[in-house]
Amino acid sequence: MRSIHIGLTAAVTAASLFLSGCTGMSFTVDGLLNAPKLTEEQGEIHEALTAAVGGSITLKYPRNGDNRSAFVIADLDGEQGEEALVFYEYNTGGGSDEGIRVNLLDKDDEGRWYSVKELAGAGTEVDRVIISQMGEKNRYCVLVGYQPVTGSDCTLEIYSCYNGEFKRIGTDTYSVLDTLDINYDGYREIVTIQQQTNAETGVISAKASLLDMSADNELVKTEGIDMCDNVQYYVNTCSGLLNKQHEAIFIDGLDQDGNLQTEIVYYRYSTLQNPMQLSPQKLLPLCTRPTGYYSTDVDGDGIVEIPSAKPMTGYENAIIDEMIYMTTWNVYEDFFDLKEKFHGYYSISNGYFFAFPNRWNDEVTVKREADNSELVFYKYNGDINDSKTEIMRIAAVSRKESRSYVDDGYRLIANKGQLDYYVKLPADKREQLILTIDEVKNNFYIVD
Repeated sequence: MRSIHIGLTAAVTAASLFLSGCTGMSFTVDGLLNAPKLTEEQGEIHEALTAAVGGSITLKYPRNGDNRSAFVIADLDGEQGEEALVFYEYNTGGGSDEGIRVNLLDKDDEGRWYSVKELAGAGTEVDRVIISQMGEKNRYCVLVGYQPVTGSDCTLEIYSCYNGEFKRIGTDTYSVLDTLDINYDGYREIVTIQQQTNAETGVISAKASLLDMSADNELVKTEGIDMCDNVQYYVNTCSGLLNKQHEAIFIDGLDQDGNLQTEIVYYRYSTLQNPMQLSPQKLLPLCTRPTGYYSTDVDGDGIVEIPSAKPMTGYENAIIDEMIYMTTWNVYEDFFDLKEKFHGYYSISNGYFFAFPNRWNDEVTVKREADNSELVFYKYNGDINDSKTEIMRIAAVSRKESRSYVDDGYRLIANKGQLDYYVKLPADKREQLILTIDEVKNNFYIVD
């Protein structure tokens, strides 16, 4: 139906806070789960690798990004067939062999894997791996971010696999890393954000830069633009359309008070732009909100929305532990303005957003069930405790529990993986605030 983001437990919600940048906490596959079972092809690659390096190794899994496997299998040289990159470290117990290694493997004429070359990595953990076509020749490059032993920024190394050579062709550092055709020249560029802390004042500053590959396969870096100076950590990034014309990166960061705020980096007038840094007094108050509310494309139209939050109707004087928020999703427009797209209730833990229809404005509020599995919508009569006319309820339940909800009159409106979303509407439809099932489905979004 639409994109999905499901936070099934408070632990997962808390963990997701620091999964995006190079700063903050990270969680590895081998730290949360048992090591994944290798596929048949991965097993063949692993066997060829260990035969070549002649030692006991431990596979290293990227902690962030889309590629979470220690094995990256893809066409890396533009020629027929696929190659494999494997990340690992030696089990030597110390000495000169310490640290991450990355090995390129290819197939011989008989289809058997063999090691081409091993290179030393630049850190103790792999942050992320990105495969991207870049530069005027539009060649495949492998971008690998390594997390350091100390410090906040990751080290970026760029590898090339052309003409039978596996080599490092560029290096840089980053707190945020993404690739996209941000300047519309038909080739992908690297966008990085680097943070620095003034040793004397402790003030944190950051700069966004554009990196590209020249025709000579050299890394070229622009001077960059300033980011807002009140951000302590970058915790989430999302790339997509700013509007129907500009592709952009949306960066969510934690400010000095522990709240989230969003900055936007895009390309215009032959340079990078960050409207939040250019007009912070106007824009930052409009996009500052509690943690957990990340920028994303809610409705799947390609345009990224920025959330803001305020107390739900009836919760204006609630204590923080009992607070429920009304979430508004905004889009950036020219002339330093954020325009509301829709507003309603956003369940971070259950991964959905329900947009309030216009006739619900100031007329409907919500209450959570004690176990947090259901949300109940009530007609608001001026006092949250006395509002008892039920309008609708939404339940997010595991697939194995779904049967009991169907038997109780609930209707399935969406699902993702093993999670089903059900709605129950009152049998008495005389109340005008009660929606039809089609209205419910049209206003329900699974959030990625």
